[in-house]
Formats: sequence, C-alpha cells, structure tokens
Amino acid sequence: MNPNTPFSDLPLLVDGYVRLSRDDNKSRYSSIENQKKIIEQFAKDNHMTVRCIYEDDGYSGYSFDRPDFKKMLAQLDSINVIIAKDLSRIGRHNAKVLLFLEEMEEMGKRIILIDDNYDSFYSDDDILGIKTWDNERHVKNTSKKVKRVKRLEQENGTLKCTPPFGYIRSPITPQKILIDEEAASILHMEKDLYLEGNGIRKIAQILNEKNIPTPTMLQKERYNSLGIPYHRKVVYKWNYSMVRDTLFNDYHNGIFRTHKRERNTINGKDKKVPKEQQFVFYGHHPKIFDDETVKLLQDTKNSRLNNHYRGQRKHTNLFSGCLYCSDCGSKMTAINRPDRKKYYICGTYNKKGKAFCSRSHLITEETLNTALYKYLSLIQDKHSDIIQTIKTPNYNQISPVFNYRQRLEHHIQKLKNELKTIISQKIAELSDSSYITPYLSEALTSLEEEKIKQIKETEKTLQNLPSFSSYNNTIEQTSISSTSDIWNKIITQNLLNRADIELLIDKILVDQNGNPDIFFKYELP
Repeated sequence: MNPNTPFSDLPLLVDGYVRLSRDDNKSRYSSIENQKKIIEQFAKDNHMTVRCIYEDDGYSGYSFDRPDFKKMLAQLDSINVIIAKDLSRIGRHNAKVLLFLEEMEEMGKRIILIDDNYDSFYSDDDILGIKTWDNERHVKNTSKKVKRVKRLEQENGTLKCTPPFGYIRSPITPQKILIDEEAASILHMEKDLYLEGNGIRKIAQILNEKNIPTPTMLQKERYNSLGIPYHRKVVYKWNYSMVRDTLFNDYHNGIFRTHKRERNTINGKDKKVPKEQQFVFYGHHPKIFDDETVKLLQDTKNSRLNNHYRGQRKHTNLFSGCLYCSDCGSKMTAINRPDRKKYYICGTYNKKGKAFCSRSHLITEETLNTALYKYLSLIQDKHSDIIQTIKTPNYNQISPVFNYRQRLEHHIQKLKNELKTIISQKIAELSDSSYITPYLSEALTSLEEEKIKQIKETEKTLQNLPSFSSYNNTIEQTSISSTSDIWNKIITQNLLNRADIELLIDKILVDQNGNPDIFFKYELP
C-alpha cells in the first residue's frame, strides 16, 4: 500500500474480516478483539466507517470453508472494500489466496491488508506470491509438528482421549481409566439381551421401553449435578448405531487402540486405518467384559451375519440360527401356528419346494428340547473332565434394571429433600414483610412446582420398571460360574434359554426323518 495514497478517495463504508485458529502462534498473531481494534482504528484514521466485521474464530486459514468468510462472499454485491489485518487472515492456502485476490480485482473490489501495507487499488506487490507461500509453509510445518507429537503418543499408548461409554477418567489421576459402574450395568443389559436372541434394533426398543438413559443423557445429568453447562447434543432415544457401537467395542475388554484413522492432507477427510496397522495395547485398563464374553459375543455376531439373522420377532424361536438341513445345508425356518406345536423345516424346501430339496426335514421344538436334554445328560456322564476345563463368560452380574431402580429411588429422595428446602425457604420468606417478598414467593412457588413435576415423572419411570423380585429367577439363572453349572441348570431344572444355545451349540443338522445331530463347541463330541 502506497503511504502517500490519499484515502479521501476511499468509499465511506468498508467491511472488515478477522480470523484466528489453533495453527496460529498466539504471541505473533493478534487476538480476534485486537484485530477488530486495528481495523476500526485504521478506518477512523482514514475517515472510513466500518459497516460490518466478519469473524471466524477457531477456523484454519488453510481451508476456505469458513462460515463468516462464505457469508462475506455471498454479500459481495453490497461490499466495495474489505479490510484485514494481514494476508494470513484472508487464508494460508497459497493458490486459493492468490485466486481470491485475482477474482476480487476482476470484480472491482478493493482489498486492504494493514500490516502488509497492501492496497489492491494502488499496490503492485511483486513479492505477494512469496508471502502467500510462506503463510502456507507455516501451517504445513505446524501440522507436521502436531502429527509427529500425536504419532509418538499413539505409538506409546499415551494419547489422551475421552474414554467410551462404560468408563471415566479418575478425577485424582486423569491418566487412570476407571469403570463407570452405572454405564457398565447398561452394557451388561445390552449383552444379556443380545445373547438371549434379540437383534440390535430390538435391544434399542427394549432399552427405550424401560427408560434406560442414553450415554449423552447420563453425561448431561452428571454435568448438571456439578453445575457445569453441557453443550453437546443430547440424544434421548436409543437407536441401532448407538447399541452397536456401545456393545461391540473391544475397549470393554481392556484393549486400547490408537491410529485408527488418519488423513493425508490438511483438513482432508479422515480414513480408516486397517486393524493390522493400528497400535494395540492389551490390558490398558480394567475389563467390563472378560475374554470369554467377548468371544461369545463375536461368535454370535458372526453366526447371525452368516445366517442373515434379523433379530427377535413376535415369536421366540429358541433354535433359530443354529439349525441346518443335512441335505442341502440351508438354514431351517421356524413355523409358528396357533393350531399346532412350533416346528422347523428346511428353508430351501419352504421357499422353493421339492424341486430344490426333496424333503421338509420337519422337526418340532419339543423334539429338539428332548434330544438336547438327553444328549447333555449323556455327555455330562462321559466327558465331565472336559466340561470342567471349559471357561465360560462371567454371568455373576446384578440385574442392570435393579441398579437403575436403585438410582431412580436415590434421585427421588434427593428431589424430595430439595423440595423440603424450598418449602422451608418459602415459609421463611413469607414471614418477612419486606417489599421483595412477593417476587421471592413467586420464584419459590415456580421452583416448588418444578420439583414436584420432576418427582412425579421419576416416580412414573420407576413404576414402569420391573420389581426386583421379578428378576430373582433371572439372576439365579445367570449366576453361573462354570459350564458344569449350565449343564446342571438345564438338566435338573429343565431351564434352557437362547444364551445357553449360543454358548454351547455350534450347529444342529436335521436329516430327512427329522433326527437331529447336535454339534457342540469346545471340541465336545
């Protein structure tokens, strides 16, 4: 910009642009407010009036996808002069900045950069390209340094990030990861529902019906209890992706993975990194799911993917997904009719007819139950030594619903105590004859009504949950420490559920006459 240029020729109204991001050296570049002051002082000294200042705080100059910058470009019809502190505030992408300046010149728009002493109407700056190149070099060097530090943290397993649902950081030692017992109980509920034969969407539906809080609901509640504002979006209903992401995460098995995503260019899109290229740290933190539970979940998931399992529908089909036709190898289809007992037939025969599989291979669920009980008794007598060595998931978990009941009961008591305090304060204020009493009384009445409403809503949620007594049988059934205990429960108590099938049975082949061949896991005959 020519210092001898008479600014009396400049238009009266001008627009400013300010920007600051994390890639800027704060000791070198002025804050947003200081940039505004520099623009306003420059305008005042040169008899201009600043009409509007467009502001992008926290946006990298390498990208031109900035809210207020785009807004400014959209309003160029009414803008004649744009003032910024320096060239780097416009941007740090060499080619894009030069292209922007060229386009503004073609449109007859005037660009003034105060610290660079540049005025597009009066200056022919031969080193402009060098300046834009240097600005881009700065952000690229900064990016390389940040990547290098993060890569070292990833390789050493010291990268700090927010732990997923089920865990919290220790308030005393932030490096230490602790199990969030309340969230962990919800994860165990998801796991139990999945192993009982429910699909992921069905689990989300059940969690919503039982009013189980979502991860963001729990987080918001904890922020509020500490008096900290919560700015993230709160999701109030469980959905498919939420259940999937919380249930199938090997972080719950004490595994910490880093370098799961990377980007090739600055502000580019993140790309998934193959598992074999990730950095994996075993035993990094406490386990919510033990090794056997994780293996069972993964085996069940793979089995359902191979069999196109669609989750639990209207009828509970105990053997769906593990029954196969011994001739054509297709999955058996469950048939539920009110006029007869439940049975299974060859899926190919059911869909395509005799031309593709000559027999129906029909077998009733009652026959399968009887055969399984007899087979388990036979194996238990002859192979008890193998059974004792099999490790099974740890099912010794108190009902997550019961944990949630306790939490709600504690919350109701807390609300009632707060209500008592409000009422006591209201009585004390009403006895005061000062002029402010009516206003205090109105505010306290509003608080009182709000607390009563919260108590009623929480009590309603509590009433919709099953009582602890209704879960006694479930707890007894899931308090199992070994495979032999599962055997005894099935044989002596005649109790068989979907989780047992998933745990013990590999597959069952049914021949033309409806006779089953049962194949167990764990190398049992």
